[in-house]
Amino acid sequence: MQKQQEKLLREFIRKTFVSNLLREQREEHAVRMYVRSLISEVREEQTLSTLFEAKDMANPHPNTGINKLRDAIRKAKPSIKAKYQQLTTDGSQRESFTNHFLTAMVRLFDELDALNAQGKEAEDVAADFGGGDGGSIDLEAPPDVSSDDMATDIKADGDLDSILEAIDIDIDEEEANDVVSDEFDKEEEKEKRKNKSQAEKDFDKKSNDDEKRKEFGAGVQGDSTGRNQAFDAFNLVQTYFSDAYLDLNNPEDQEMYKKWGLYNIKLLLDKYEEELNSNPAAPNIEDPT
Repeated sequence: MQKQQEKLLREFIRKTFVSNLLREQREEHAVRMYVRSLISEVREEQTLSTLFEAKDMANPHPNTGINKLRDAIRKAKPSIKAKYQQLTTDGSQRESFTNHFLTAMVRLFDELDALNAQGKEAEDVAADFGGGDGGSIDLEAPPDVSSDDMATDIKADGDLDSILEAIDIDIDEEEANDVVSDEFDKEEEKEKRKNKSQAEKDFDKKSNDDEKRKEFGAGVQGDSTGRNQAFDAFNLVQTYFSDAYLDLNNPEDQEMYKKWGLYNIKLLLDKYEEELNSNPAAPNIEDPT
């Protein structure tokens, strides 16, 4: 009887404790293997990036714009790839990502060109005013009078209210109250934000992001999930492309940068699509007999 009880006890311990321990060890091993694979993938990506950078430096393109573009795309690739290949539910999500991302790049270049044009116009205006053969503009210096003397002159001319009235400035009591009210509302809003739960703060942030994403996707049709991913990816990499483009002053470099940039980003996205669909079904081979 005692042996039977001992056997049952051992069986209970084995099923209850040992099996659980073995299962936890297997799960831990699986997690370790997954983490190792991620680390290996990151190291491989870093190694390839270093190799590509060295290759680009050793074999520069004859056009400066292309060299700057290479550097920008190398920095942007990991973020674009990660955001794109997370969209696995439906192909329409990735199609929407592509359309929104490329449209955003076109808008970015248009905006940068407009800003560059404004900068050149400002330089031209400054040149017209500042020098060259056109002469300079004569400016009169303020009178050599102390601030106390100026204050005395103002009092002699009349009180402050009459001066303000003369130049059509009317300080309305209601406007003054509005200023105080606005400051009070701001303080009250700050206090409300302090008292909000984290869930409420997250909800507010999501609402603000939704408005920005709708603005980002204006005029472009497509799945909203793909649009949101494109919005996030674009915000991560926009600076890489802007900084490199703004370094260029030669029109030929700028044109090459834009044309080659849009074309190569499209090729990248096509490549990432192929990687997602790189597991073709096995061919149907007939039995020769």
